[in-house]
Amino acid sequence: MYLETRRLTVRHMRDGDFPDWREYAMDPESCRMRGTQCYETPEEARMAFDWLMAHEKRFYAIVLRDAGRCVGHLIIYNYPPISDEPELRGLTGRALSFCVSKKYQRRGIATEALSAVIEYLFNARGVDYISSDYYDFNLPSRRLHEKLGFTPVSRAVETLPGGGTADTVKTVLFNPFAPPAYTGKVSEK
Repeated sequence: MYLETRRLTVRHMRDGDFPDWREYAMDPESCRMRGTQCYETPEEARMAFDWLMAHEKRFYAIVLRDAGRCVGHLIIYNYPPISDEPELRGLTGRALSFCVSKKYQRRGIATEALSAVIEYLFNARGVDYISSDYYDFNLPSRRLHEKLGFTPVSRAVETLPGGGTADTVKTVLFNPFAPPAYTGKVSEK
């Protein structure tokens, strides 16, 4: 996948993106909002980046076109975490995970990038739905999901790296162009 928007390019992550990625991947607040372990050293961050590059085939950089700088990333998964919902069986779905560097938040970057990815997945790939999760305490992520049209479908308590728990809100966005195979009923768990 290679997408261009007015200000952004969404493309496969490259080794040269590591310095930009490391900057926000090592930020404690960014780690807390993503619910991931915060890397203590550049070497730990490098190992995690290399693992993602080797194991996540759909690990994409969100790049500011004018600056050529990686300001965030997203991962598209084939195995949506809400695929165990009976109403979703037989439908084709993808799951999104994403992050934008704190320095570049509140500028519409996530909205612009994710809107392009959603359009691509629905129109070019023909998926029936897209799922994405956020932590209940992550209000900016909640507002972004709502703005993009995602609907909460279930909640779960998750253990956070470093201790503690948080409510995870699972959301879904249905392809408005797909045949009406979905009944519109998703259970609370």
